[in-house]
Amino acid sequence: MRIVLEGVRLAFGRAVLFDGLTATFESGRTTAIVGANGAGKSTLLKLAGQFLEPDAGSIKAFDGDRELLHAELRRRTAALAPTMNLYDRLTATENLRFFAGLRDVTVDDLDGLFARVGLTAEDEKKLVVEYSTGMKQRLKFAIVLAVGADLWLLDEPGANLDEAGRSMMLKEIARAVGERKLVLLATNDPSEEAAADDLIRL
Repeated sequence: MRIVLEGVRLAFGRAVLFDGLTATFESGRTTAIVGANGAGKSTLLKLAGQFLEPDAGSIKAFDGDRELLHAELRRRTAALAPTMNLYDRLTATENLRFFAGLRDVTVDDLDGLFARVGLTAEDEKKLVVEYSTGMKQRLKFAIVLAVGADLWLLDEPGANLDEAGRSMMLKEIARAVGERKLVLLATNDPSEEAAADDLIRL
């Protein structure tokens, strides 16, 4: 997969966030997007995933030489963001099955998937309302893994994770890149920035 932004301009009212932004993102690479709060890191992720349309310029996604239609890009995208809400009154398993079901994905090895993100068999059965913020972040990451997307849009994925959690996250990102996935990472964490192949500083 390849995502190409050419001459992108985006403004909110009189505030111009991007003007003439050009960038290319390729499968098999991680790009870290860094910058001060309000610089547009999260917005750039949304533009790349075509969740937002620019005021000017173009944003196109390709599989080889074939341009991907908007609906196909959405089906092949997974996002993790602070605004992603889990259902507190469902168990972790029920949450994961629900979000995977939205993509018509059946998860067979639940134990293995939860183990990859550092959650136990006992954690699977708990209501999410009982989860700590770090456990919720691990569950969100499990959902990203479950849907098997080709494009990962990760907005501050290390937020609320302890050292073991951040290590897990970086390991899974490296694994995804090895599987030729395209990973975009909005972050101000030096370890996440250092693990990226490419860097955009806003």
